[in-house]
Amino acid sequence: MNFERLYLDYNATSPLSQSVQNWLASGDLIFANPSSQHISGKSARKVINEARSLIFKTFNVTEKKTKLFFHSGATEATHTFAHSFAEMARLQGKDLLICFSKVDHPAVTSLEERYFGPHVKFFELLRDKNLEYLHDKNFEALKDKKENNPDLIILYHHLWVHNESGFIAPTSSLERFKTIPDLYIHVDGVQAPGKIPDWRDLKVGDVWSFSCHKFGSLKGVGFSLFQSEIDFHPLISGGSQQGGLRSGTENAVGVKSVSLALIDLDQIDIKSTQVYRKRLESFLSSALTGIGAVLSGNLVASNTIYFYLNDCSSDIALALFDLHGLEISAGSACSSGAARPSPLLIQMGHQQVAKNGLRLSLPLNVSLEEIQKIEERLLLVLSKLKK
Repeated sequence: MNFERLYLDYNATSPLSQSVQNWLASGDLIFANPSSQHISGKSARKVINEARSLIFKTFNVTEKKTKLFFHSGATEATHTFAHSFAEMARLQGKDLLICFSKVDHPAVTSLEERYFGPHVKFFELLRDKNLEYLHDKNFEALKDKKENNPDLIILYHHLWVHNESGFIAPTSSLERFKTIPDLYIHVDGVQAPGKIPDWRDLKVGDVWSFSCHKFGSLKGVGFSLFQSEIDFHPLISGGSQQGGLRSGTENAVGVKSVSLALIDLDQIDIKSTQVYRKRLESFLSSALTGIGAVLSGNLVASNTIYFYLNDCSSDIALALFDLHGLEISAGSACSSGAARPSPLLIQMGHQQVAKNGLRLSLPLNVSLEEIQKIEERLLLVLSKLKK
């Protein structure tokens, strides 16, 4: 059967926003090197400067107190700041403790596999079976480590919105961690824009990183903001581009697409999407009776539903959904297609179905008509699974 394709993998990559599509179709693309001094180069530089101003305005931060640089995405940002803080600690003759949870994105958990030097250690942030951070235990443990090693520098990685489950971990709960001297918080904001009401609020944290293909920009471009007083050491050096924060010819076309996609986010009705997501979650919970279940949380991104099947691995299930025109995903937003045990499902006590997790991530401005189409298609697929 030739089914209409329903793309429900926005957490992996969102389609280009309407303004980005219109701009690309116009053919008015920037090609010159932004560092060149001729008119074309200056035009490219103007595009980048305008994007910088828009980002500062969007997140209500000032260029005086906050530094900004563009990069290829949050994976690069994660490794950049791990390198930077490791170098800061080394030069000061201090130790560095990098903190993250085992259900973070693989780009973060893989840091432990790298060698930054004998002065760098790692600490697992505890979460409960509902994926909520155990802040009391984590705070006391880090406070104790700092008291026993006054020269310790701590880099705390906080996952704002979990990319698989969509579960939200509010940054407001991190305020007390800032009472620990030399503790810096890196907020992973990849899945936040357009999906949670307070995605523009950067009041808590020292570093914030974003991947722009998650909200309608071109792939291969992201940006990070960080407090100006942080002693920064770039991962990619060799030129003076971006004030030496990240060397390499700047991607003016990608940066322009970031500006356009950010502007389009103002049209997103997050509350409406939250209502439709809740409706679809209830529908799916009922439809999965006897063959699987939905993972529900108190705070969930407006577009994300995570579920599992009792007796069907994700790689097989994905093929079945795809045959019926439903383009969904499994595991991390950036993992391979092979079915692997999900750290998320293991953490939540579902070891027996750890290879069976599936993620459905909706358009940021989903309509009732789209929800009804999705429900009809899901019912068709799940009825076959029940048989």
